Amino acid sequence: MLTLTGVVVGSMVGAGVFSLPGRFASETGIFGAVIAWIIAGAGMLMLAFVFQMLANRKPELDAGVYAYAKAGFGEYLGFFAAFGYWASACAGNTFYWVFIMSTLSGLGVAGLGSGATLLAVGLSSIGLWVFFLLIRRGVQSAALVNQIVTIAKLVPIIIFILICLFVLDPEALRQNWYGADYAGSLFEQVRSTMLVTVFVFLGVEGASVYSRHARRRTDVGRATILGFLSVFAIFASVTIVSYGVMPMEQISQLEQPPWPGSWNTRSARGAAGL
Repeated sequence: MLTLTGVVVGSMVGAGVFSLPGRFASETGIFGAVIAWIIAGAGMLMLAFVFQMLANRKPELDAGVYAYAKAGFGEYLGFFAAFGYWASACAGNTFYWVFIMSTLSGLGVAGLGSGATLLAVGLSSIGLWVFFLLIRRGVQSAALVNQIVTIAKLVPIIIFILICLFVLDPEALRQNWYGADYAGSLFEQVRSTMLVTVFVFLGVEGASVYSRHARRRTDVGRATILGFLSVFAIFASVTIVSYGVMPMEQISQLEQPPWPGSWNTRSARGAAGL
């Protein structure tokens, strides 16, 4: 169950988490952010319960979310569900490797640029094939790779939360409670952040993809719920503690990790939410 939980967490925690403080601060204050997280969290928790019930009631459907679409609506919609899932995985891997290469470039590695140079593309392709060959060896190798990657993603995020708690300024929290003047009314603040809070939970179905390898079908549902609650706590914490460090106007202006120059900031942030 812990391995499947790691799959859920690893599927949900992506590049978008690093843009959460800036995106929230550009739209809402603490009060609006809390409301948005509660609404989105409650809705996605219901979806997690759906996956839990499906895993228990339809154990023969063990090929992921597209298996449910095929069983419920036929071959045609089942195909498009599988195609869409595959396309989102391709896009997600691209965004991951752009971040990795641009980060290495920022650390001084020459030739990687913003993550879209020929050298960066070549190294990213090699990295993808290495992961593919490891996973092809069997589910144990896939689980090990996922555990390593998930831990590598969670450690810096948890460190960030702890640092923010250490330097927390109660006055900054007070000033950011209702949001800056540009944020608008509370309703507008919540509405403008709801899309972000929903997108960051993509991947909650991760355990169902590997359900055929589970020792017990009940582990699939439990891993989905546990993984969702863990990620929800992390995402909400990243957002809220940021308000206690500096005014939200400054948070909204913080630079995000670099992207290819042809992309504008808003498009890049929207893509990162995937």
